[in-house]
Amino acid sequence: MKIDYLRYSNLRRSGYNHLHKRYTIIAISESPLIVINLEQITELIEHRRTIKPIDADGEPNYLDKSIPQKTLEQLLENANWAPTHGLTEPWRFTIFQDLARDNLASKLSQTYTQHLLPADFSQAKHDKLIAYAKHTSAAIALGMQRHVGKIPVEEEVIAVACAVQNLHLAATAAQLGGFWSTSPIYDLPEMRDYFGFAGSEDRCLGIFYLGYPKNQWPTRKRTTLSDIAKKTNWRN
Repeated sequence: MKIDYLRYSNLRRSGYNHLHKRYTIIAISESPLIVINLEQITELIEHRRTIKPIDADGEPNYLDKSIPQKTLEQLLENANWAPTHGLTEPWRFTIFQDLARDNLASKLSQTYTQHLLPADFSQAKHDKLIAYAKHTSAAIALGMQRHVGKIPVEEEVIAVACAVQNLHLAATAAQLGGFWSTSPIYDLPEMRDYFGFAGSEDRCLGIFYLGYPKNQWPTRKRTTLSDIAKKTNWRN
């Protein structure tokens, strides 16, 4: 049986530095399957955090540091391996970097101002949307390309969510902070056209912001594992 050492070495390079412990290699006939140790994947999942481009005081939360192109491409490739019913792969991504971030901020400001009634307008929410775009290293618009008549729309949305989870976990492994931002204005026809999600039933499911955190990685705030018992029914 052959071991695909190229895939093995790529897997090692993609992980967190302190997660490089040991890997289990299972070779089945001529098709090797590489499986990360369960403790490692658990550690990565538990280490994932939502880290916004700005903190609670409106100060930048990411370093002024570009993300290497190869890193972004690897994150997107990992997102591309999400499960998908009927292999429709409905996720679509539009990336904003460098000067394009300012263009995104201007478009968000214009759209928010034009489409909200004066009674619903919030200056704080407006300013936060702009700050997210301006203080990120990369912004990824998250699109769902609809395959009408083949797969229920709910399943297409779920598939995109799975892709975003892959993206976020990969970002964590690359020591990048990530934040999935949602707002009704992202899915307005005007914004969908701007993002390039042009199908009549396509949707924009948010913007994913990425950057290297300025501060210490946030501590865990979730409930302890024992609390899962309250959310689970066992039937044997």
